[in-house]
Amino acid sequence: MTIIAHLLDPRQPDWFETVDELRRILVRDDSATLFPPHFLKVILPKIGGHIAVFLQPGDKTDPVAVGFLFPRELIQGKRGFTLRFHRLQTCPHLDTAQVTSAVSEALDHARIYFYDPRAKHTYVPTVEYAGEIEIGRPSEEEAFAIPALYQRIWGSPANAIYPADIHSLEFHPGTSLVARISDQVVGFLFGFYRFDSRALPDAWQTRFDGALRLESQVLGVVPEFRGRKIGFLLKKVQADLARRQGISIVNWTADPLQFPNAALNFSRLKAIAFDFFPDHYPFQNELNRVATSRFELTWPVSSQRVIQALAHPGSSPVLDLAAHPEIVRVNQAWKELCFDADSPALAIEIPANWTGLQAQDLEAARHWRENTDRLFAHYIGKQPGQYVVTGTGVDGNRRFLVAERADDRLLTRLGQ
Repeated sequence: MTIIAHLLDPRQPDWFETVDELRRILVRDDSATLFPPHFLKVILPKIGGHIAVFLQPGDKTDPVAVGFLFPRELIQGKRGFTLRFHRLQTCPHLDTAQVTSAVSEALDHARIYFYDPRAKHTYVPTVEYAGEIEIGRPSEEEAFAIPALYQRIWGSPANAIYPADIHSLEFHPGTSLVARISDQVVGFLFGFYRFDSRALPDAWQTRFDGALRLESQVLGVVPEFRGRKIGFLLKKVQADLARRQGISIVNWTADPLQFPNAALNFSRLKAIAFDFFPDHYPFQNELNRVATSRFELTWPVSSQRVIQALAHPGSSPVLDLAAHPEIVRVNQAWKELCFDADSPALAIEIPANWTGLQAQDLEAARHWRENTDRLFAHYIGKQPGQYVVTGTGVDGNRRFLVAERADDRLLTRLGQ
């Protein structure tokens, strides 16, 4: 029989409702293979992915199957996608070649790799970094242990947990790593390939090819093993693997008010932020009780600045701002906001314990989020007159993000 692949448009005003309805239909068959709703609504379109519904000719309303298309490869300018295919109960017999052909035609003849999330898959464990903490791709047993770690680390509800099969060779994720201590999985990191990325700074265009990037999605470390540089080692191996594939840019999103994450991302890994998205995700939970605003971090992993930071992790300390009076502070907690700073560098104060503040004083947390959002929207960017977040600072018990004026000299230095 003939089948038609119809690509949904995430720009439609009812996009979120459409995704919720598709998940509601699919969850009846197999909830364990579905992606979290926030990923499908926000992240999949951002990385250049698509959602396709499969229809029989003449039927424009009742799909017989749903497909989620993940960026997979870019070869001589031609894109390839993994088609994560979900049959509905009413689905007739469909030939795999016919399905991939229909999708390829809808995507300007892109390469399509059919993937059934309920099939038997291949998992090949590796060791990329050996020491007391071992880093590598997970075995099948380790991959299926990762969903349980969400509960230990974040207490995540079932619909916020990513399916275990994404770590298979057939799905071909951009990043799939676990950290092991004495054969116990104590941390993990995974992510996806990415197309359609935001433009790189002009100063980087001749050095980096941003057409295919990595979108680093989730990094988690079991609480009792934190403080042992496990997160840093996972990111270091991710950067090494990206460079081997010829990928120069890794992106991820981070809550700008989480200081421990900021210290890792900016001061140790040497990622930077010039993109800010207020209220980015359509959810709230115990770690996100107010608007889910995010920085998008940009990590030029083939730059010497990043390579040296990864090789010498102790050489990138958090700044002692008491020793740097030239760095202008633009707020006092969530009050006394300054919007006319015009200095080479500025510091934006953030909470010392953002998670604890949300749990203990929700009203204060709302003030912090609303007012720092205003500061980020005003200052952060890569255009002349704006600022790029490049580091973190402390002054006693106070915590800060440090940003430098965006100009060609700074952006060239950051990309070297």
